[in-house]
Amino acid sequence: MKYSLISSAVSLVLYHHELLSSAGLFGYLAGILYLVTYRANATLIAIGCIATAIITVMYFNWDFSFTGYMTVGVAWSMTILALTVILTIVTMLRKITDSFNHQ
Repeated sequence: MKYSLISSAVSLVLYHHELLSSAGLFGYLAGILYLVTYRANATLIAIGCIATAIITVMYFNWDFSFTGYMTVGVAWSMTILALTVILTIVTMLRKITDSFNHQ
């Protein structure tokens, strides 16, 4: 998962500097690594794919061109970083509540 997270961060930095083709390729790499990492957990794969589709439609002017396909890679990066933050917070809160319940 760490390589997927690193690729996502690199993709978003490249997107910020308006290097869309490189950002899209790193985003696709991050997406592939995410899918390989969570291949045994169908729920996380479905959440990632659906969230990527929603981000692509909501935030980008998507069309059938090279630019349009690269924006899907950037959407994968946004999704992976958001899921990492959300899952980290949920795990932290669960550990905190479990520690209070065991006392």
